[in-house]
Amino acid sequence: MTEELQEFIETNRDARELKRGVSVQMYLEGYKHWQIKDILGVGSGYVSKWTKIYVDKGLEGLLLGYKGKVGYLSEMQNQAINAWLQAKNYWNLVELQEYIEDEYNVVFESKQSYYAIFEKAGISWKKTQKHNPKGDPTIIQKKKDEITEWLEKHRPEILAEKLVVFFADECHLLWGDICGYVWGKKQERIEIPITNEKERQTYYGAVNLYTQECVIQAASAGNSESTVAFLKYLQDLNENNQIAVIWDGASTRRLK
Repeated sequence: MTEELQEFIETNRDARELKRGVSVQMYLEGYKHWQIKDILGVGSGYVSKWTKIYVDKGLEGLLLGYKGKVGYLSEMQNQAINAWLQAKNYWNLVELQEYIEDEYNVVFESKQSYYAIFEKAGISWKKTQKHNPKGDPTIIQKKKDEITEWLEKHRPEILAEKLVVFFADECHLLWGDICGYVWGKKQERIEIPITNEKERQTYYGAVNLYTQECVIQAASAGNSESTVAFLKYLQDLNENNQIAVIWDGASTRRLK
């Protein structure tokens, strides 16, 4: 690795040129193609191509040779790009730019041209949604059935307001929104597996099944002490009634 290449990487602000420089740097430092692929998400051909260009032409070879010029794609090439997009699950603009340039030596002057390609492929910009991959639909449905059966059994007491039923949960407000916007196919949700999030501010909340009233209490953390405190808070608000708390689809918790 040369000092020039290191400086090129440290000072470069173009994502495509930067990726070329880093892939070359890693290869020259002894990384295997599969290691570079896992880290940068590029193929073996990509690494070989830009390493050879760098050896032959130096840093100049890593620069965008068509920057600022409007390219042209044939109908067949557009179809090939569409097929490439359809075969993917996630998309980003830089990846599309690199693919078109590497495959067809075309760099569009305006990003709108790339957006048009996404649009033609039925891909739109949308916000990601959380999805817990550990969720078991069978277990979830079984628990729903158990709760429904229990509520039906105690319907007379609930309607007479002798038994107050709460659906409760807690939430944690983060400094930043973990879900952002990505390119995705129209009419399809984009889900990101999330099983653990760093807590910031915790709030406990419960909705009265019969009156639909909502009760909220702030807490320092989502721990056992805060949970017990919130349950006692609900109990104090309904000191003359029996209460039942349904929490997280787990077993029904009862306090008298």
